[in-house]
Amino acid sequence: MKVEFEVDVRKLIERGDMKTLKLLLQDQSPGRVLDIIEDLDTTEKVVIFRLLPQETAAEVFSQLEPDEQLEIIEALKKDITLKNIIASMEPSDRAELLDEMPPQVVQALLQLMSPDERKETLEILNYPENSAGRLLNPRFIVVRGNTTVRDALEMIRKQGKSAATIDTVFVVDDSGRLTGTVDLKDLITSPDEISVEEIADREPLYVLTTDDQEEVAHLMRRHELYAVPVVDASRRLVGVVTLEDVVHIIDEEATEDIQKMAAVTATYTSYFHTKLTTFFGKRFPWLAVLLILESMNSIVVSRFEALISAVPILAAFMTIMVGTGGNAGAQISALVIRGMALGELKMKDWLRVFWREVFMGIILGGSLGVLLFARAFFITNEVLVNITASLALFLVIVYSNILGALLPFLGKLLRIDPAVMAGPVITTIVDVSGMLIYFVVAHELLGI
Repeated sequence: MKVEFEVDVRKLIERGDMKTLKLLLQDQSPGRVLDIIEDLDTTEKVVIFRLLPQETAAEVFSQLEPDEQLEIIEALKKDITLKNIIASMEPSDRAELLDEMPPQVVQALLQLMSPDERKETLEILNYPENSAGRLLNPRFIVVRGNTTVRDALEMIRKQGKSAATIDTVFVVDDSGRLTGTVDLKDLITSPDEISVEEIADREPLYVLTTDDQEEVAHLMRRHELYAVPVVDASRRLVGVVTLEDVVHIIDEEATEDIQKMAAVTATYTSYFHTKLTTFFGKRFPWLAVLLILESMNSIVVSRFEALISAVPILAAFMTIMVGTGGNAGAQISALVIRGMALGELKMKDWLRVFWREVFMGIILGGSLGVLLFARAFFITNEVLVNITASLALFLVIVYSNILGALLPFLGKLLRIDPAVMAGPVITTIVDVSGMLIYFVVAHELLGI
């Protein structure tokens, strides 16, 4: 369907049938338009932007990669279309755009803005990077506590189109300090003559302008909020962050965690928009560190060379030890990291997690040890060797389970992202230590 639509768009552009193309684009959502223009060249994209409704064009432009935005800006810099797009963008999107553009482009974009748009954008840029202030929208519906429900509803009718949200009305005192919030549903269903403060939530959730964006996203996800007020240090209301504003924060956080769990330094641009040299720089350092750690395996094996020479069949169980142990550690570390990300696990919970995973490690290790003991008879009939392998696996599982559970807590204590302590990192650590456990057990039981 996408390919057919894209072909139709290209044919219409080639024929110069702008009237039909404009009609075709009128009812398309921003997401659909993004799909359509994904594989178009810059000239074709510019044609699309000129024909799109103003608000749709602004939304599509906001979601492009920075290098694509720069290409469109260069192509439209003397076109009224660019000015209209900038004017229709959300203030936080305009600020993000300026933050990612070269200085000379920033100057040109600022000149395209009205004084009010320029003031809004620069105020947002004054907040710390990755803070709630960078996400806020300064357009919201605010009332005093003594405002009647009738007057509040009238304000929504007048200001609703330009406001970031009409689902929540914010109540402030004479100094502009946040004192409460009122849901649109409560306004609609309340008598017209009562004051807003009578139905307001007097203890609203809010964030500070300096709060981290990830904390804002977690708060909104945890409490299922569609909008959250942003206040300054004096609790004066300065803006609102909507769910739409934090969706990309949640996406970036998930991307970052996934990449770190795979031992890759986080990158936020799309795969095809990231240079090979960038990927090399993100991947090589971690692979080099893991290579050095993994090479310690050879030291462990060489120390027990006599044991392997005396009982060669021990080598058949080496990959089972490190593979199963690494899998067990990776499993629990992923569960703990998820719990931390969702706010379910705090630093104070580490001891509870420790004992819980000791117990789980014993159960898993015992079950897998019995399974390996039965399976080992397909490899060798030497009962003592099979017992050795099974006991070693039991200990490796218990150890890796505890390690996988506690490493994320250690990372958080050392101010290292817990996601770094998962995937290849824990697998590599278990590879080396698991091999050591296996050979020590074999040495003691076999007496060699």
